[in-house]
Amino acid sequence: MLLSPEDLLTLLCIKIHSTPEELEQMDGLILQVGDWERFVKNVIDRGIGPLFFKKLPLLANSEQIPEPIKTKLQQAYYRTFSRSSYLYDSFRKVAQVFTEHGIKVIALKGVYLSEWLYQDIGLRQFSDLDLLVKEEDGERCLEVLDGMGYKPVICKEKLSDFIYNLSDIVHYAPMVMNDVSVEIHIKLHYKSKDYQININHFIEHALPVTLNTVPVYALNIQDLLIHLCVHLDKHFRGGHVQFTCFNDITNLLELYGAEIDWNDFITTCRLHKCEHAVMEYIVMVNEYMHVGLSEAIVEKYKTLLTEDDEFLFIQYLNGNTQQIKPFSAVPAHLENLKNLNVKDRSRYLLDLLFPPKGFMISKYGHQFTIRNTIRNSQFIIHNSNTKIHNSQFIIHKIRVPWWFLYPYRWGVGVKGVMKIIRRNP
Repeated sequence: MLLSPEDLLTLLCIKIHSTPEELEQMDGLILQVGDWERFVKNVIDRGIGPLFFKKLPLLANSEQIPEPIKTKLQQAYYRTFSRSSYLYDSFRKVAQVFTEHGIKVIALKGVYLSEWLYQDIGLRQFSDLDLLVKEEDGERCLEVLDGMGYKPVICKEKLSDFIYNLSDIVHYAPMVMNDVSVEIHIKLHYKSKDYQININHFIEHALPVTLNTVPVYALNIQDLLIHLCVHLDKHFRGGHVQFTCFNDITNLLELYGAEIDWNDFITTCRLHKCEHAVMEYIVMVNEYMHVGLSEAIVEKYKTLLTEDDEFLFIQYLNGNTQQIKPFSAVPAHLENLKNLNVKDRSRYLLDLLFPPKGFMISKYGHQFTIRNTIRNSQFIIHNSNTKIHNSQFIIHKIRVPWWFLYPYRWGVGVKGVMKIIRRNP
């Protein structure tokens, strides 16, 4: 795929430690950046701004970067550092109380990676605390958090109570206190996925670590890499990737890839039935971030990386997610329907096809940039597919009743079913 100088510079910023050759490439690309304001917004939005900021003293051409741009990069670093410090203090308190209650806690994603992988909590953005526990400890964790003053986030509009009670749970509703959100995970993916992560295997092989002076656990390197790829897969297909997923995989492979026994790793992936999903993202990261994956691995799995996937990657890199179709929940609903009797299946389908008004508005309103006119229960749809005349956007407004969203919902469902049929002929 054709990459602009700005794209190439963004990708080179991702690594925590750059080689002299990479720094030289960055110096050359700095001179080719056409719009610094746009560039700095993109790298900050992708969670790469702090990483670029820390490289500035190593770049001979950093003096060519406008001072206001450097200031924004510096602010991004210190904002991340400040927020992370606050979250780490909350993590220490939560982890200590869980340990006192005999609960084995595994720190996931940002709260672990910021300190262990990046070794500078100002370099890796994260917004909440993700903790993995045994399924039998899940409810007890919520009780402990409630005793500490954390309260559950009010759920969004539901399809129906009936469907909600049958739905698969990966993590409980976030528990929040003083702008700190804690997510208690009892699984790492929904059962509707093709892969089948054995969560007990992950927990049994977790390693004892110390984070912010508190003894907890973390996934071993192989399981951590699997988790990061599976987590990325969920968001990559769903149209809302946090680019930090790519940053994490890049730096894990860059710093610890030599320690991975790839034959054993692939065997482990097959055990969890996730070889395709995991290796696809590893090859993708190697293609664009050049992490030194062996030629044998690249040759074996390069066909997993499709042109569509590369197109999506570039869209995410540039923040162009409007064209990416939203995640379809069809596989999860089909999985739920499998185990129901005829009566419950009929009820499930009825609730699925005709959700309440509140759900339809919260779920699909943004797809049309809809403004709700509550008094007459109608919407004004702003058509973003506008024509350009004399550099002005012409916005067409169409007034329709709220139930107009039902055909759209049914269309999304049909497309989801067709996608599954094409994937599994």
